[in-house]
Amino acid sequence: MNTSFYTLIGVVAALWLAVIAACAFAIRWSFLAHRRRFWPALILSSLALVIAYLGLTRLGMAASNTVNGRVQWSFNSKWFFIASLVLSLSALACTLWKRWRPSVP
Repeated sequence: MNTSFYTLIGVVAALWLAVIAACAFAIRWSFLAHRRRFWPALILSSLALVIAYLGLTRLGMAASNTVNGRVQWSFNSKWFFIASLVLSLSALACTLWKRWRPSVP
């Protein structure tokens, strides 16, 4: 394995962690009572959605190691970004739902 493989794994991992952190902050901010947190939550969840989509479509990485015809390990980044896409869609939906839901007296 060469250095570019490890660099690519590092980039994929960093992007995935950035998406997870952005979604966590967006969900947390959407549940706060402050109305001023709506725009940062909307921006973070939208940014996480874009990064997850680009990671899924443009940064796909699949690697495996076979020994004597048997697969020892396999890695596919598609599944990480599918989970990130679902989480970012959930964060965006939660942010929008908390903003426009009817107020209960």
